[in-house]
Amino acid sequence: MKLTQKDKELIKQAKALVGKKNVSGGVVKEVGSALLTKNNQIFTGVSLDLWCGIGFCAEHSAISNMISHTDETEIKTIIAFGDRIMYPCGRCREMMELINKNNRNNTEVIISQVKKVKLKELLPGEWM
Repeated sequence: MKLTQKDKELIKQAKALVGKKNVSGGVVKEVGSALLTKNNQIFTGVSLDLWCGIGFCAEHSAISNMISHTDETEIKTIIAFGDRIMYPCGRCREMMELINKNNRNNTEVIISQVKKVKLKELLPGEWM
């Protein structure tokens, strides 16, 4: 699928969050994420890569922000940006589906400057 103007705005927002910073226990803000909800609200988040495996991906942060500030769980579009547009990891893909089963078929994941795909194209077969 081709990107819309709104998708391009999400890319800009995610990219603007990136500003790698070393902290006493690891690295933060190496990746930024922006998502658009089904009801057209935008939420953002950054990665926390901390020692001992503590921390989470930028997508987790954006999703947590959405859930913290609304009752929404349906994601219309999501983007992760580090040094480039990134595919979400397997844990992020599963999380998107686990918070709302409709996300599997409806969520669009931006995977490049010109393309997005449905979340279901990035997931293995259903297990639940």
